[in-house]
Amino acid sequence: MLREAADAIERVVPLGRAAIRRTGADVAIISLGVGMHWPMEAAARLAEGGIEAAVVDLRTVAPLDVETLCDVAGSSRTVLVVDEDYVSFGLSGEITAVLAEQGITRPFARVATTGIIPYARHLEVESLPSVDRIMQATRTLIAAIPG
Repeated sequence: MLREAADAIERVVPLGRAAIRRTGADVAIISLGVGMHWPMEAAARLAEGGIEAAVVDLRTVAPLDVETLCDVAGSSRTVLVVDEDYVSFGLSGEITAVLAEQGITRPFARVATTGIIPYARHLEVESLPSVDRIMQATRTLIAAIPG
């Protein structure tokens, strides 16, 4: 019985293949893992205000799906990386480097853990990425584009 339940929900995630969870031309929101619910909810709420967000689920970072990453980022006006790790020395900086090396230059921002994660649960929640922080960063990026 337990094996049958496990077989019914088993899915194979191809290594090195990102998934485009949502399309949009204003901002490419790039994330992965457990934090994917934040960009998806933020994109839905941003759409209500007329901002169309593409959402890319990297799924794996080694190997990294550079082709999909560049295709989506290259067709968006701005790029926002959402990462549950720290801003410094993390995935968000690597994504920036990969895009730059591939010639993709867009206004760019990061939403990541703000600093050392505090012990108190309510402070921990405030330090992690959130829908509100993603929406604010996206609006700031869009507002900075001339014209």
